[in-house]
Amino acid sequence: MASEEAALRRKAERMAAIAGLARTVQHDINNLLTVIFANLEMLKRTAAEGPPQRQLTRVEEAARRFDGTSRAILSLIRRPAGEVVAIRLSDALAALHPLLHMILPAPGALVVELAERDPPVLIERTALEEALLALAQQIAETQPRGLALTLAVADQAGAGELAVRLPAGLAPPALARLAAFAEAGGGTAEGGEGSLRLRLPPAAAGGG
Repeated sequence: MASEEAALRRKAERMAAIAGLARTVQHDINNLLTVIFANLEMLKRTAAEGPPQRQLTRVEEAARRFDGTSRAILSLIRRPAGEVVAIRLSDALAALHPLLHMILPAPGALVVELAERDPPVLIERTALEEALLALAQQIAETQPRGLALTLAVADQAGAGELAVRLPAGLAPPALARLAAFAEAGGGTAEGGEGSLRLRLPPAAAGGG
């Protein structure tokens, strides 16, 4: 028991140290990308039309994707586990989207539908993120050709709703993890094989 406690303590200390570095790493990445984007802009002004411009555009797109992915990873690392926050599901999914897309990069493998005005909900954000990342990873490991993971946010009578849709017959274990997340936060989870609909009460209903 003592050795297990020591191992858990070392793990927590290591994660805290990594989280402490995240802001510095992001600052350094921002500085490097500023140089990259500035020089790309200068090159695009003088590059010939056709292939040279297209190549520079591809470099710029890759740099912007790296920027989004690095921000998502470092934000995830910095976020305290167990913290309950008031946030729109659309905002939480938009921030997580680069990581989900990194796991499921094939065209059409990931569909994320965000709402314009879904209400803030009180959630343990890291629990939602970890469950969605686990779901994407499980799908990536067993993904049949043409499979799409759809995550759709909606405002249902003032409650935040997240619909998770998969083709019939596929039910990764992480779906149960998502259901447990919703119920632990005072919401509900309904669905069958390959689909799940989570409803979470608005933040005001939880005292936020």
